[in-house]
Amino acid sequence: MFCKVITCSVAAVVATQVSADLINPEIPNWRGDAGTTYYGWDSFSSAYNAPNFNDSGDTGGMLFNFADGAMVTGSGNIYNQATGLEIHVYGNGPLEQAVLNLASMGTEMDYAGVTLWVSDGTTGQMFSYDTFATNYYEEVPNFGANVTTSYSWDLSNYAGVVTEWAFFVNGTAPHNVLDAVTVDIFAGAVPVPGALALVGIAGLARRRRR
Repeated sequence: MFCKVITCSVAAVVATQVSADLINPEIPNWRGDAGTTYYGWDSFSSAYNAPNFNDSGDTGGMLFNFADGAMVTGSGNIYNQATGLEIHVYGNGPLEQAVLNLASMGTEMDYAGVTLWVSDGTTGQMFSYDTFATNYYEEVPNFGANVTTSYSWDLSNYAGVVTEWAFFVNGTAPHNVLDAVTVDIFAGAVPVPGALALVGIAGLARRRRR
């Protein structure tokens, strides 16, 4: 009986993948501007304890699942029939604002528990999201739901230095599926060329006065 339940669950994953993926994700108006980076995962190759490098956007993102018992499905999703997933997304560099989008299927994620961690390489601090939205919700009978959620953080008033960051997302129960993830990072305002030239001229003038 147990094997029949597992077989049905895997079949349900396969059957619902067509209608999943990110739907109506939050795209910040600063995406693509100077001082921003973007990372996207639409397909995964490592189910457990090994990095999945982002397959779109800028290089440097890594996504892990640390919940044992997971598998990669035929369409590249991470599926765990034994327990909820434990997803970590890592990257390097400064961070002032961040937007995270998630597409999940089956049993739902712990939406309230999604967090951002930032560090200067020595000490770190954890932040709950500033905004959360469910951008798409489709209930799947006897399986759970296809869901797209988004989260944003504004750390512009954070006094610490950020050189590395991570997002933490957990599933709530067995038959939890991660389908797609995007991360947008705004590192801070970059001076326009004119402003940079003025800074250089001012420095030159100070040196001449000396």
